[in-house]
Amino acid sequence: MDRVIWTDAEAYMGRGIKDPENDHEYNTTEFHSGPENKRECPCDTCPMFDMCAKDGTECSAFRNWGTNGDFKDADVQRLLRVAA
Repeated sequence: MDRVIWTDAEAYMGRGIKDPENDHEYNTTEFHSGPENKRECPCDTCPMFDMCAKDGTECSAFRNWGTNGDFKDADVQRLLRVAA
């Protein structure tokens, strides 16, 4: 009797699972196949970048971008709070 063992590579972040096309593990620190962001980081062009870096704050746009990969332009520099 044959038994098939099924694993969910994404649940284990690909540890121990080889990608047959590229001959490396599915997800490693060198090859991260995590989510692709829809837009660039809102901090790249923000005039408050230095202040946020110094004070350890983040705006609503950055929190949304970090979670979903996208943000609304109106959320840049809005609802600043200390990063968790």
